[in-house]
Amino acid sequence: MERRTFVLSAGAIVAGGGLALGTGAFDSVEAERDVTVAVADDADGYLSIRPHDGPNGAYATMDGGELAVELTDANGAVAGDGVNANALTGVANLFTIQNQGTNEVELAVSPLTFLDVSGSIFPPSIDGVLGVLLVPQSGNWSVDPERGVLSITDLTPGEETDFSLAAVAFPESAIDEVEIDDELLITAEA
Repeated sequence: MERRTFVLSAGAIVAGGGLALGTGAFDSVEAERDVTVAVADDADGYLSIRPHDGPNGAYATMDGGELAVELTDANGAVAGDGVNANALTGVANLFTIQNQGTNEVELAVSPLTFLDVSGSIFPPSIDGVLGVLLVPQSGNWSVDPERGVLSITDLTPGEETDFSLAAVAFPESAIDEVEIDDELLITAEA
């Protein structure tokens, strides 16, 4: 083979290989892309938190797009002023949490209990006690008593769980003496 033919052939092979494989190197890229993110209220978020569809959902309201459990005279959707003294009050199917995202999540809710005591324990002179407990109605759940956290595992996309409430108030003097005004923390992790 002549030297000229060999050099031309080798050059053609190298050039062809370079075109076929490319170097993959670049100095910079500038590209514009759309990013669209919306903020939704509790009922329409990826983790939907809304009053239950049943009649007891009236005890949970949407205040500025956020769920609020309202068992006081401030709730215009119900006629009562609060839970009864010297009684255990249960409100089944109060609110619903639904996974509207695309991943399975572990849901955590805390605290589970709320307590207000009016008076003194030592010496014993209690004017009133109000205790409230949140209870999930479905799901694979567990409680971490040290942290006061309820965990619901494996809440799949589209799955929902309902929450109920139990409240106890005593004695009769608890009326106008005790009240709970607190916050509930709800988290979901994929």
